[in-house]
Amino acid sequence: MVSTLRNTFYGWYVVFGCAMVTLGVSGGQFSFGVFLHPMTEEFGWSRGTLSLAFGITYMISGLLRPLAGYLADRYDAKWASLSGVVIMGFMLVLLPLVNTLWQLYLVFGVMSTGITLGTGPILTKIVSQWFLTRRGLTLGITGGAGSMGAMLLVPATSVFLVLLDWREAYLFLGLLLLVVVFPIGAFLIKNQPGDKGLQPYGQVPDGAGGPGAVGSRAATPEHVTFGQALRTGFFYRLTFGYFV
Repeated sequence: MVSTLRNTFYGWYVVFGCAMVTLGVSGGQFSFGVFLHPMTEEFGWSRGTLSLAFGITYMISGLLRPLAGYLADRYDAKWASLSGVVIMGFMLVLLPLVNTLWQLYLVFGVMSTGITLGTGPILTKIVSQWFLTRRGLTLGITGGAGSMGAMLLVPATSVFLVLLDWREAYLFLGLLLLVVVFPIGAFLIKNQPGDKGLQPYGQVPDGAGGPGAVGSRAATPEHVTFGQALRTGFFYRLTFGYFV
């Protein structure tokens, strides 16, 4: 078993690290709904008022996606993503201290930045740099981890709500991100194969086989600038598809 682990292409560990980040951040995000009832009961806020805070978080997170892509290109993609984990984790830990609506909206507004950085384009870039072939599979695993996070963390959060109260449930989510997800991501995620002295999976170095080329064919990635992408029809079809 140890020998198998040693011979495993490191990119799969990167995929696991990215999947854990997506699981933790998305799972925490999808858990918001279970807090509606206990928080409206305690503070007397309407469901509409509280739902608006959740809705604003989703909206800001979507609007900030281009910024996340820029940060992934301009700075260290790994730490940009992990900063999102830290931001969301700290905001979740702060939520039990909230007493007024403006505090609630402020915390959720900042949290939307963490959600943007901890999911989506940054992790997509990291995984894509590790895999030239099997890219669809690896991106599917990373993206699907968000749904898995909802399946696991929503029930787990509900248990905390039943046994304790909503404050402990938010602390559970925050500490999960800070104590479990962040260390796993920091240890496993590497920005690109060159950081480990490897080639991307599917690229055969100098016509020879290697760990990244086992069972796959050589492939050459195409790089275009943002301006060049804007002049292609595929860019607009892809953008429209995500918008819908």
